[in-house]
Amino acid sequence: MAVGWDHAFFIAALWLVCVFAPARIAVEVLHSRGPRIRRDLQLALAGRQDRYATSEHVTLMVETLFAREVHLPRLAPPDLGGKVIEAASRLSDGALRRGGGSAAVVQAATICATLLQHWTGAVAAGESAGAVPEAARRATAGNGVAPPALWDPSASVQDQWVTLRAVAGLAALTITLTAVYEDCSGRAAEAGGAFRALAEATLDYVDQVGLLLDGPPWDGVEGAAQRELSPERLSRLAETWLGFCAAPPPAPRRLRAFVEAVAG
Repeated sequence: MAVGWDHAFFIAALWLVCVFAPARIAVEVLHSRGPRIRRDLQLALAGRQDRYATSEHVTLMVETLFAREVHLPRLAPPDLGGKVIEAASRLSDGALRRGGGSAAVVQAATICATLLQHWTGAVAAGESAGAVPEAARRATAGNGVAPPALWDPSASVQDQWVTLRAVAGLAALTITLTAVYEDCSGRAAEAGGAFRALAEATLDYVDQVGLLLDGPPWDGVEGAAQRELSPERLSRLAETWLGFCAAPPPAPRRLRAFVEAVAG
């Protein structure tokens, strides 16, 4: 019996020394040095001509531009930044790989900005009007004035926060896609200033609505909505983006649905 216990102790000690300890050290090193290594890769990639040549390069550049340009609002959940980066990477890489080039990237940014203008305007209109009866909301949707999925002022606070967080994510996505276009094309987007102004104003406004802060009424941003989108497409874009933002990560199917909605 003693021999058996001695043998078991020897095996356990050997496992601790040869397997557990090295693995633990490797994990600690990865956690401490991993972010630094990634930052070094991003800095090295930023000056290269082929920085958008592969999907991995696109993701690194999106992370760099997101960190440089986006400041999420206070009500943003911890995983929202990662979801925006994932969506921007997928949209940018798909646009560049399909042969559309930087023009396809700015087209995606334009669609996001147009949806953002409508969505934030719907939030502002709902907050000004208060709760809308169900029959009136159905009539509005039937007339094609505003898709009912954009904002429901009679929803619970929790549901409204889900929507506001999605709107904040869309604003961050608009900024990021605009930055990707300008970086990979080497020129400023024609409506880039309006896109950024709209997105940054939205990031402030969602905190104002969600946290019940004092602030100016929403006025929109002139020139930000560069495309005409049908009510059906606006509703589809909002529905798929909201579904992706609300889902626990990873959510590849929901992201794919949004990417397909952007592609039309």
